[in-house]
Amino acid sequence: MQFLPLKMDFVFKFVFTNDLGALASLISSILFPNGDKKLEVIEIISSEIIPIFKNGKRTFLDLKLLCKILPSEDENYIQVELQIAEQSGYIQRSLYYASGLIQHQLKAGESYFQLTPIIQINILDFSLLPGESIVCRFLLKEKDSNAILTEDFQIIYVELSKFQKTEIEDLLTEAEIWFYLLNNIQNLTEKSRMEILKKKPDLKNAFGVLEMYSSDPEKQREFEERLRADENYAYELAVKFEKGKLEKSLETARKMKDKGFSIDDIIEITGLTKEELSKNKILQ
Repeated sequence: MQFLPLKMDFVFKFVFTNDLGALASLISSILFPNGDKKLEVIEIISSEIIPIFKNGKRTFLDLKLLCKILPSEDENYIQVELQIAEQSGYIQRSLYYASGLIQHQLKAGESYFQLTPIIQINILDFSLLPGESIVCRFLLKEKDSNAILTEDFQIIYVELSKFQKTEIEDLLTEAEIWFYLLNNIQNLTEKSRMEILKKKPDLKNAFGVLEMYSSDPEKQREFEERLRADENYAYELAVKFEKGKLEKSLETARKMKDKGFSIDDIIEITGLTKEELSKNKILQ
């Protein structure tokens, strides 16, 4: 049977909240690619961030976790966000979400020393940052000396669109296996699943969870409805963009006409046609 794609937020959340071992493996592969540390998920916490002031923006995170980093056993709050559609202002959005993880930790009378470090992981299916790095980690640093102020606040962006490996035999690390699965799990055959399991046997339970989920007719309908909704949303955005682009070109054409530009110059600079100029009463 065909798996539903892991890059759909509701599929992602179901699989990883029902297989904490797989979730720990995914996060560990991103945070500790050389394998010197491992992550243990202690608790999945409510994903809602309630505003601290009246009429503040309520937000819902994909996954919010309390984790222990081994072997030190230090505890961290980890937020995992999955974003498929390209979104302007995503960096600002991630900052807003990350700040919420700090603001809601302390109660009256508690010491700032009680703050638990936070790590935000953004898994994106579009290119956000310059360069070819798939994983980019950001810390608070001094501008000139590059000295790290603290590692208690980290934001990580994983850009799946920059992962180019397409053959299972070429996957060399745990992170590469996860990036491959996030991009391709819906296309796996029975043979390719077995090839993945040879490389990472502990994925057997995650595959079982996903198979159970994908075989549910109600979940399949939900997936198809979400696809239609996403397609409609993308179409509406495209229409709005084209409408805005046309209105801007028409405004430029009117200004050019008022300043005495020739029709040929107006057409060349704005990209509008004579028909569009006539329809909008710019060309009489």
